Amino acid sequence: MNDKLIDTIKEMEIKSAPEKQSLEAALNQYTKKQLAHFIERHDLDIAKSWKKAEIIEALIEWMASAQKELLKSDEELNAFYSNTVVDADQPLEISDDLSDKEQENVLSLIEHGLVFNADGQLWALEAVAETVDTVSEKPAGSSEPNEETASKDEATEVKSQPAQPKKQRKQTSAPSLSPEERIARQKKMRLKYLKKQAKKKKKKR
Repeated sequence: MNDKLIDTIKEMEIKSAPEKQSLEAALNQYTKKQLAHFIERHDLDIAKSWKKAEIIEALIEWMASAQKELLKSDEELNAFYSNTVVDADQPLEISDDLSDKEQENVLSLIEHGLVFNADGQLWALEAVAETVDTVSEKPAGSSEPNEETASKDEATEVKSQPAQPKKQRKQTSAPSLSPEERIARQKKMRLKYLKKQAKKKKKKR
């Protein structure tokens, strides 16, 4: 087990998921020290001396493209995100039992604002999950301004790739759900999370 990974994941924990479903509200749950982790990790052109609101605004702007690029460039991580976050019936518990690969995936998603460690559970914004998932499901033959150029690039890429990896990618792809089913699942997870938080508060009293 990679202690450094799980320790970092735990250090990035927020007390609870925000009531407002927005990336700004979610990032605002972090302390300035936690926000500095994003700056250092990705070597962003953001000064730690900035006000918290300014740092969050800059991070949101960066994440708008970074999130999509991450999942486009890593199919295995994309599959993990779809199965463990978007289409999951239960939120993933953050614990030392996670494998090294799971820890790597979780931390990578956290460091791009795709998920949050909310009180020991993996939590994601509904809006972010829907937006990124839509991009990952975009048909390869969708019309683009440079469709002809893109087709040539794809043909070249297909020739250079062996047949076996293609089969593996098909096996790791997550089953697609309709937007209505996905939203229903996410709302169900959100409700379970809130109920769990309510029980914890009662126990503390």
